[in-house]
Amino acid sequence: MRTALILGFTMALGSALLPTPSTWADSGFRHDNGPLMSRHGRGQMSAANHVLRYLLAHQQEIGLSDGQISTLRAVALDADRAAIRASADRLVSERELRAMMWDPKTELLAIEAKVKETESLHATVRIIGIRAKRELVAVLTPEQKAKLKTLRHAHRHHDRMPAQAEPSRQSELQESESEAATSAG
Repeated sequence: MRTALILGFTMALGSALLPTPSTWADSGFRHDNGPLMSRHGRGQMSAANHVLRYLLAHQQEIGLSDGQISTLRAVALDADRAAIRASADRLVSERELRAMMWDPKTELLAIEAKVKETESLHATVRIIGIRAKRELVAVLTPEQKAKLKTLRHAHRHHDRMPAQAEPSRQSELQESESEAATSAG
């Protein structure tokens, strides 16, 4: 009786934990083996918003005017809208491609065309981000661009510098010995 109960419980638990093929068919895609999400999914920031946040974080150092800030925000919003729409089109295309791949009646030429369409939509999303970055930087004056370049250069090289380690107990002992030797001599 106890063996049958344990076997039944194990089978029920195992069947509940196994994903079904219908779940696989519509589960989205994985980006960089990460969680299931699109480029504009939760936690993702568009290229335009990334540049905008950096510019706003350093607005005092760069010397942004209120007019420039409002222009930067409008450009970033427009770019984000376009990127979200293009990303949604790409996701729909990927789902259609997945459905075509599972359908044995679909010809290989149609699948190839859908793959090319999906990759083209992916390129469109990237181009929107690149264009947005350029439009954001174009709002800046030449002096502000130079300040931005200096800030970015300093930020990059600051991250690469090794952190200064705290002195170890051994180095403290050596310093105290050398101080004792100089005071004794």
